[in-house]
Amino acid sequence: MSHGYIGTRSRSLMEASDRKITRRTLLRSMASVAIAAASSPLHAQHESIGLVAPPVRLEDVWLVDQTGQKRLLSNLLLDNVTALQTIYTGCSSVCPLQGALFNAVQNRIPQLRTRHPVQLVSIGIDPLSDTPSALHDWLVRFQAGPAWKAATPTLRDVDRMRTALSGSTLPLGNIADHSTQIYCFDATGMLRWRSSDLPRTQDVCDVLSALSRV
Repeated sequence: MSHGYIGTRSRSLMEASDRKITRRTLLRSMASVAIAAASSPLHAQHESIGLVAPPVRLEDVWLVDQTGQKRLLSNLLLDNVTALQTIYTGCSSVCPLQGALFNAVQNRIPQLRTRHPVQLVSIGIDPLSDTPSALHDWLVRFQAGPAWKAATPTLRDVDRMRTALSGSTLPLGNIADHSTQIYCFDATGMLRWRSSDLPRTQDVCDVLSALSRV
């Protein structure tokens, strides 16, 4: 048997081992975050918190982003590790807290060890008011950089998207009572993690870091 074959086979085994370790690390990291989320007093508000197993691919919908560009959700998510939140620009209660949370996560992104780009996406859930200009102003308000985008689905698709994100069969209710969970997607566009309401910055960063190494 040639040394070249041995070397190639050895490298293949090492790469397979690295992938296995990465997946194990991902599951361990996300499971520990899920345990922390379960202790949150807001845990009872959601049927689904933590690791999404098996991962879920959301039904594709058209979105209009803060620049007025129309794009598919799948294209927005593909090749990026994504933390996604739902907001509405006229909100004056919890949405400013959500904006502050994403601002804090944004500031931590450069310190994450990643194989894939990391992005933040704020989804407007009031299509009649969350226009491109309103989304743009909202992003400016929270000092969003180029890795933080905002977009709004159509009136026909918004509730269906919110239900799919939450993984819940409970009624959505008024948008003023909307979820403040963070939803994390891997670079293939699969939903892999749902947070508790208004999670800790570190928890979101831990999950993004784990997904970025897959």
